[in-house]
Amino acid sequence: MRRSLLLNLALITLLIGASGCRNRSDRTAEQLTKDTQGAQKFDSNLTFNNVTLEQANEKGQLWWRVTAKQAVYAKDQKNATVQEPRGELFQDGKPVFKIEAQRSDIQQDGKSIVLKGQITAIDIRDNSVIKGNELEWRPTEDVLIIRNGFNGDHKQVQLAAKEGRFLTRARRVEVSGQVVAQVKQPSLQMRGERLTWLIQDQKINSDRPIQVDRYENNQITDRGSADQSEVDLKANTVTLRQNARIALKQSNTQISGNALAWNINQKTLFATEPITIVNSAQQITLTANQGEMQIDQQVANLSGNVRGVGEKNQSRLSADRVKWFLATQQFEANGNVSYQQNNPPFSIAGPQASGQLDTQQVAVQGNEDGRVELQITPQGVRR
Repeated sequence: MRRSLLLNLALITLLIGASGCRNRSDRTAEQLTKDTQGAQKFDSNLTFNNVTLEQANEKGQLWWRVTAKQAVYAKDQKNATVQEPRGELFQDGKPVFKIEAQRSDIQQDGKSIVLKGQITAIDIRDNSVIKGNELEWRPTEDVLIIRNGFNGDHKQVQLAAKEGRFLTRARRVEVSGQVVAQVKQPSLQMRGERLTWLIQDQKINSDRPIQVDRYENNQITDRGSADQSEVDLKANTVTLRQNARIALKQSNTQISGNALAWNINQKTLFATEPITIVNSAQQITLTANQGEMQIDQQVANLSGNVRGVGEKNQSRLSADRVKWFLATQQFEANGNVSYQQNNPPFSIAGPQASGQLDTQQVAVQGNEDGRVELQITPQGVRR
């Protein structure tokens, strides 16, 4: 079994005699005792140049190897302050991370290694970069932990948080505390308290409240929020669940529901559960069992127990299906259409209708047998 050359007192003595060169041969118990007694004669702080720290498992597979220009050891030989540490972290005997720093405090206990300072770790598999002020590598758990500030830069995502855990075998990153995730393409920014990034699946999930901003030309165009979320980087979709809300800046419209599926590239929204659409400027509210929206065209297609309310004039519309044009506030309704208004009081029903709630202009068509069409025009409105 390979031994750590700088944490073992016997090998510290060897380094002094051999000018930093490593010797991997086994030592006898008698020689170890002599080396220990000799090392104890030195001062409580020991300084060495051109040193190497490494640790392997019982099979001889390396767990880590770190070299430094200089190391100053405390009396317990488990803690050292090193200058310009460089090294590699291993998994299954193969390097997975390169690590480096200008200066670092190092601790190791045989099962893990901790570096404290401004640490940079580079994933050899995809060249992603992780930076933080404290790095801990636990090879038996296949986890790299970054504390006191986590910053990650990947070709798809930039991440910042207070702390992060990288499960290297599962290729999963878990970050927590003031999390900001910047998705590069499409341009999205996520803010919350906890995110999980599945690198191979190309998905970012959160089981905590989250805010998602969509950008075009460095300007926010839409903003979503929910208690739970999933961003699919491959499909370019954002799924918001539980208290889901999306604000569309272009149409000054708020959309809410329990489950909203947002396709960023196609600029569409889908809701398979009850949905509410509110245009505060026009004072119009729509509800339905489900619906979909073309964001660029500002058109919503709603179905199942559709209800529309115009607050200005206390007008109400209900139907099985409604096509709503957000820009003009016009609509086309089909199936069990009912319309009521308070001023002047009026109500009518039919299989189809079209019109505009905010101006109280509604045309209701009868069935084919009656071919009835009624035009409702309030007083003061010219036809």
